[in-house]
Amino acid sequence: MAPQLDRHIVTAVLVTHDGARWLPETLKALLTQSRPVDRLVAADTGSTDAGSAMLTEVVGEGNLITLPARTRYADAVTAALAHPASTVEVPEGAPGVDRVEWVWLIHDDSAPAPDALERLLTTAEAHPPATVLGPKLRDWDDRRVLLEAGVAIDRTGRRETGLDPREFDQGQHDTIREVMGVSTAGMLVRRDVWDELGGLDPAFGLFRDDVDFGWRAYAAGHRVLIAPDAVAFHAEATARGARRVAFPADDRRSALLVLLANLPLSALALSLPIIVVTSFLRAAFFAAAKRPGAAGRELTALRGALFRAPRLRRARRPGLTASGVNRFQPRWPTLRRLPDVFVGRGATLPSPEPGALYRWLRRPGVVMTLALTLVALVAERHIIATGGRIGGGALVPAWGGASDLWAEYLTGWHPVGLGSGAGAPPYAGVLAALATLLLGKPWLAVLVILVAGVPLAGLTAYTAARRLRGLAVPVAVWAGVTYALLPVATGAVATGRLGTIVVIVLLPLIGVFATGTLTTPSRHAPWAAGLLLAVAMAFAPLTWALAVLVGLPARYALAGHRPYAGRRLAVALGVPPLLLLPWTLHLLAHPSGFLREAGPRAAVARPQAGALVMLSPGGPGAPVFWVTAGLAATGLAALLLRRRRTAVLAGWLLTIIGMLVAILVLTRPEWPGVALTFAAAGVVLAAASMLRVAATKLRAPGLMPRAGAAVVLAAAASTPLLAAALWAVHGAHGALARANPEEFPLVVESHVTRPRFLILSSRTDGAVGATVVRERSPIPGEETAEPPAPARRRLRAAVAGLTSGTGGASALSRLGVGYVLVPDPGHDPLTGALDAVPDLQRLGRTSGFGLWQPVTPSGRLMLVDGRTVTPLAAGPIDAKVRIPPGPAGRTLLLAEPAGAGWHAAIGGHAARSRTLDGWAQAYDVPASGGTFTLRRGMLLRHLWVAVQGVALLLVVVLALPSAAWVERPRGRRRRGGHARTTKTKDQPRVQAMSGVES
Repeated sequence: MAPQLDRHIVTAVLVTHDGARWLPETLKALLTQSRPVDRLVAADTGSTDAGSAMLTEVVGEGNLITLPARTRYADAVTAALAHPASTVEVPEGAPGVDRVEWVWLIHDDSAPAPDALERLLTTAEAHPPATVLGPKLRDWDDRRVLLEAGVAIDRTGRRETGLDPREFDQGQHDTIREVMGVSTAGMLVRRDVWDELGGLDPAFGLFRDDVDFGWRAYAAGHRVLIAPDAVAFHAEATARGARRVAFPADDRRSALLVLLANLPLSALALSLPIIVVTSFLRAAFFAAAKRPGAAGRELTALRGALFRAPRLRRARRPGLTASGVNRFQPRWPTLRRLPDVFVGRGATLPSPEPGALYRWLRRPGVVMTLALTLVALVAERHIIATGGRIGGGALVPAWGGASDLWAEYLTGWHPVGLGSGAGAPPYAGVLAALATLLLGKPWLAVLVILVAGVPLAGLTAYTAARRLRGLAVPVAVWAGVTYALLPVATGAVATGRLGTIVVIVLLPLIGVFATGTLTTPSRHAPWAAGLLLAVAMAFAPLTWALAVLVGLPARYALAGHRPYAGRRLAVALGVPPLLLLPWTLHLLAHPSGFLREAGPRAAVARPQAGALVMLSPGGPGAPVFWVTAGLAATGLAALLLRRRRTAVLAGWLLTIIGMLVAILVLTRPEWPGVALTFAAAGVVLAAASMLRVAATKLRAPGLMPRAGAAVVLAAAASTPLLAAALWAVHGAHGALARANPEEFPLVVESHVTRPRFLILSSRTDGAVGATVVRERSPIPGEETAEPPAPARRRLRAAVAGLTSGTGGASALSRLGVGYVLVPDPGHDPLTGALDAVPDLQRLGRTSGFGLWQPVTPSGRLMLVDGRTVTPLAAGPIDAKVRIPPGPAGRTLLLAEPAGAGWHAAIGGHAARSRTLDGWAQAYDVPASGGTFTLRRGMLLRHLWVAVQGVALLLVVVLALPSAAWVERPRGRRRRGGHARTTKTKDQPRVQAMSGVES
């Protein structure tokens, strides 16, 4: 020991509570220091184990005080330092040398290294201004792992050590430096500073008293150092739940109390709102994670800190809360740690090993997903080249921003076409949420679904396959790739069918949770299945009907007589229709709506019988039908298996039901993709079971079994290989093309009156297509906003008059149509017919469009006085306009379907309403005129959406798995071991050192 260390007098204070498990090693480490302590005082706080007797035997009764079990750590240290043993005279050192007294705090579950005290004092000698020092802490069990090298607290109360989880000590933090605080498990404090600061504050219980003490030390002008050469090993018994304490160990309350009691008033004014908001967010997170106790404790901690902190601040000197620790407070430590989380950076063993990112990239599921992503990028190259501005087929171009989608979903009136009060389809809300996450860009949300649909389908199928008992990783990879590249998937991408793509992605996960619903007592599985099924149903309602058809027989096939299966299946199947109300009522009233999916109706190519049997819907994007022949053959061969019959029969149940529904769907001009997805998933499931058996036969004795297995494996492998190659070569060419909004003529003379466009085009079957468009192009979800039947009949009559050349332009004006447009006037025979209409005048013609205008002016809101029609200013939904006095008998014509939802007033009095032309809303205008106000009542729609939001939140919470916050093992003991509980012969006694008789 260096001579200069003799001038230091160290009083070690050991506080114990039911620490017999760790105490032998702690005492051995404390009493065998290379620089011995001068005094030792132990305080036992009501131990019920052998710890108290152990202390009495080792340190002697004269150095031990016994305190009640509810004594807090700070009070126990104070009582120990008030004991006579803490002031026993120590032999004089060298003459003329100033003595320095120190207090060394030791926990009963911490063991300082043999030279820990010596190195702490050496650091104190080298840095005289330092009055508080601490050792580097390592884990008790795995002594390579760092626990602390100084500690800090951020502005939200989060404890920050600056270390990665399970970071190994390789000397990377071995720098003597100032820190905000050091742990009391080894804290060395100069005694005069201890007395000056009043010791530890008992208000903090077991946690955060170290940070508070360091904060107060800096405020008083002292310095806190970490001495990394000194090492102590800490079990963190209370924090890890290894022992109970007799009073609440509220870490969160103590964290908030540190901030509220020590921050200067200016900083406190800025931090207090952050603290309150953070606490409520944490409580909400705990509630969502099904930890109501933790959520309640979070709010209780906030309340306790808010009430306790003012009293604590008044009890301290004003100078103690001065600034001085800002440089130690980490700024956004969670955000700074995010790159490490995604990259996989973390502690590694001293020996070189591949990085976490490298190991993650080598996982089969990751490799498979990356490979599918590459194939999708190559195959969808022309889709990506559009920059997201894409439309055609069953895809409406996603114009505008996420706010437009939200407005569409929330509103009770859709100002599109001739107007509609029908609720928006729920897929618009899902798309709006996804667009919000993607920086408010709906086109990006659509592009992500189109491009990422195939890789995500492979990933979900791989995940589901890994849940099958005994299925090897290569077979799961095959299942994921094959499922993702099915003809129905590539065909859905080529035609822009977002509903089918979403169903393909979600169906494997729905199957996983549905199986858990029927075969396990899991409480969250039915809610998770119901939630995913609701999302799939929002895009393709037929998914729910197929789930019902499959779920009922599966309940008896898989669950048998399990009493809970029926109730939980009812939850899984009942959540989607209830969650999607009132849209579900519209589906039940119009069952044909179950056959539609997200997007407008698009041309459907009727597949040949052979293609349908091979699970191909035909049409753009679908490969030649024989690509899936190997998959079909493998699935059929699975019927010959004598084992794993459950998976095979379940797969063929899916296939048969899906195929029958697909045939029924094809009796109407609808896309059979959703039904074929179920059928194909069943074949993949059955074939995967066959491949498992074939893989084992490859190692079987005999040529014939191995040859048969090789044939099966080759046939199965042909489907994904051929599908990937053909899709990558031919690309996802189909009905999708770049949408160019600039081609729409912006020649409306007055946007104030909001006249509409009527777009006419001749079809190949001789019929005339007619679409009414307002001042902007429709967005996803608005394709279902159809006007009532009387309005559609009125429009058909007007179009018939135009195309026959007999007139009808005046009828168009009363429909609010101000312009007629033909997209391809050079090749469409409608051009000549429209030129012949007497009350329709041509405005212009280009190669891209021809434009006509009725002679009678038109707008959304018109004042009709006999044969005189005057368009008035109006908003998209509401209106407010001044009507001058005039003759009696005038009428305000609102070119919107009549209904009770419209509320109008003229001159402050309710306007008398009536229906005009059999469909339009109209109001009688008094001779005195007045200010006309119009609004649309949407309270019922808003109430529905609010209830739906609350129900969705409840289902999401119930679908989350219960949190299992279990302390994971820290690893094996690498060095040292627990001391024996009996005293060895060479173990020193403290009485000789202290001079107090035991």
